[in-house]
Amino acid sequence: MLKTIIFTFILVISSLQLYSQNDYIKLDNAKTQKPTYIFNKKIIGNEYLFFTLGVSDEEIKKQIKDISILKDKRNRRSYDDYNLTEHGLLMVDLSTKISSKTQTELNDFFGLAKGNNIYIDGYLLENKKYSVAISSIYEIEIIRTTNTNRKEDKFLNIWTLPKNERYRKDNN
Repeated sequence: MLKTIIFTFILVISSLQLYSQNDYIKLDNAKTQKPTYIFNKKIIGNEYLFFTLGVSDEEIKKQIKDISILKDKRNRRSYDDYNLTEHGLLMVDLSTKISSKTQTELNDFFGLAKGNNIYIDGYLLENKKYSVAISSIYEIEIIRTTNTNRKEDKFLNIWTLPKNERYRKDNN
């Protein structure tokens, strides 16, 4: 009887830990606030991209076909944008084309292997279909790490947020 109780207790605790784990693939300095914006289903941008659509509110509104807001956590197996959803996701369909660079183009420009991983605001882009809006790039970091074979790996982290908007401020 005691073994059954202990086994049940261990099972409950381990399942709670499983659901409490942070399973986002991100850098230590990943953003701690602000949702991720995806325009036209495949372009990563930011809220400031709206201001490039026109001068007045009316001009901007005419360019927007649809906006969807996702606040809840998605299923990793079903959605290729899962790793970008920790702070919410705004999906925006526009009637205009956005200037962007593919992940291959960005890696090539910085002299990295075309298939290298790219991070956005500290979060890994798990799908190569995404490109990055040129007007939304604030900073690009080349991150260098040493793998288990003592070989240096390099990859890009692209910031779409200005430095003062990346991290939640503690009120303590």
